[in-house]
Amino acid sequence: MLQRWQCLLEKWHLFALAILPISYFFTSKTDQWQPIVILYILYAVSLAVSLLLKPSSTVKPEKLTGFAWLEQQLLLALLLTLLWLFYLPQAPFASITGKTLWLAIQLAIAGVMLKLYWSAQARRDKKVDTATARWLVGYASQSGMALQLAQYSSKQLQSAGFNVELAELNQLSQQKLHQYQNALFIVSTYGEGEPPDNASQFYQLAQQWQHSFNQLQFSVLALGDRSYQNFCAFGHWLHRRLHSLDAKALQPIIELDSADRQSQALAKWQLLLNGFGKPVADTVIDSTPWLQASLHSRYVVNPASAGLPCYTVKLQLPAASTWQAGDIVDIQPENNRSSVALWLTKHLVNGCQPVRYQQRTIPLCWALAELELDKAAPPTRNENLSTWLTQQTKLPLRSYSIASIPEEGHLTLLVRQVQKDDGSLGIGSGWLTAWANEQQNVQLRLRQHSQFHLPDDDKPIIFIANGTGIAAIRALLAERVKRGQPQNWLLFGERRQQHDFFFARDIQQWQQQGFIQHCELAFSQDQATKRYVQHLLAEQQARLVQWLEQGAAIYVCGSLQGMGVEVHQQLQQLLGTEQVEQLMQQGRYKRDLY
Repeated sequence: MLQRWQCLLEKWHLFALAILPISYFFTSKTDQWQPIVILYILYAVSLAVSLLLKPSSTVKPEKLTGFAWLEQQLLLALLLTLLWLFYLPQAPFASITGKTLWLAIQLAIAGVMLKLYWSAQARRDKKVDTATARWLVGYASQSGMALQLAQYSSKQLQSAGFNVELAELNQLSQQKLHQYQNALFIVSTYGEGEPPDNASQFYQLAQQWQHSFNQLQFSVLALGDRSYQNFCAFGHWLHRRLHSLDAKALQPIIELDSADRQSQALAKWQLLLNGFGKPVADTVIDSTPWLQASLHSRYVVNPASAGLPCYTVKLQLPAASTWQAGDIVDIQPENNRSSVALWLTKHLVNGCQPVRYQQRTIPLCWALAELELDKAAPPTRNENLSTWLTQQTKLPLRSYSIASIPEEGHLTLLVRQVQKDDGSLGIGSGWLTAWANEQQNVQLRLRQHSQFHLPDDDKPIIFIANGTGIAAIRALLAERVKRGQPQNWLLFGERRQQHDFFFARDIQQWQQQGFIQHCELAFSQDQATKRYVQHLLAEQQARLVQWLEQGAAIYVCGSLQGMGVEVHQQLQQLLGTEQVEQLMQQGRYKRDLY
């Protein structure tokens, strides 16, 4: 009622502001004009303040009709009449104009006070609305890193009191997205600009959307690999698509190179999260601990192969370290000693001088081993070396599928050497297969890859791999053997069986024990006509359909280009595109391709 009266009185105040000077001019000049002018100015200022406060208040009185309207008008008239009869005579002015101005200014100031109160209440209500508004943290993850960051972001928003839902993009429809007022998207890019598997359906549907999302505020953290030409392409597509549908971007898209250990992108994302509420003091955005694992052993597993050498690398982790089959390890590589020596010689720097680096005192040459030396300008003469080191760029991380389970005692990797055009080794494979000495420490972190974990049940599983992709499949099979789950079917391809049948002893043993019911092998160079795993699938269509009818899941690991694309297309031909999409939605078609 007060809000409605305030709106009505403002109209009368505007009328009074115009009529009072005229009234004073024509009525008796019994009052001195100076106080009247001061009152009039104060009245005008009070009314102006009240009108300016109107947009920030929540005063939106409902329109009344009939008897309710008449009742409100009569009550206001009664109140004003009582003021006129009993309060107005107390005014310290003789003229009716002075008395009216004296009463009007008090009503105007009271209106200002009410407006200030309603504005403060509106800000409180807005704060409450923001806290209770539905927040979405959407993710698209292929190797698990985007999922990990999404889980962290969701946790921090929940700790700040927000109502948050964590969902993969494939779970979002146009109607569901309309239910949110705020959204954070953490999305990876797969291959050459493709969406991850758990965003493929969203990508297809979102291209057809037409409705406006003008209620939505969003921000995108895009993950990618700069070694690919279309860096963070899916994240950029998502940002553009939402913006084209009238959603409001809270800030420009943030790009994160997943191989960068010193990313400014994560700092920007953390700053964004802190702006929404109280920071989580006991959590950091990249909280996965770094471990020091000793190089236990390594050996070539494909001697005389036509392909590049592959090594089995076994690492001894600290006690109590654990992981699951399907998980990934990030390795911090190091330069070889000759590269460090050449850099020191070129820049005339003493590599033996001690520096404080990563909470330990070591020779400078040891610290240099982790840096991108071609980007490192030498320190100035009086520059603090420890400070200088923190400003340099580290070598990018390298990620590998884990080929063993914790019960086997070692973390096992299958690493193929990469050779550059000049014949030198790639930084990651060179470190693990050539430059690191046995018993030397290797910096690593274990990264959960929950989307490539085994299901809890014992339903059949079809494993498809080529090349070093057999590493993750070998760990999954070892876990199935440990659980006593025998319904496993393996399809594997490489060059030649004599040289390139990785983990042959384990696979043959599990076959003999009945844990691999079917093992289909395709060695492309062992016959005149080349055969690949996609050909094995085509030949076994009846068994494929039978296993899928029994609830089987498909796990594919290996190269994206070639095998990954061909297997996907073959599955679409054998099963139909709709069924393949359905398998993906059900979590029964999982891919770990690179």
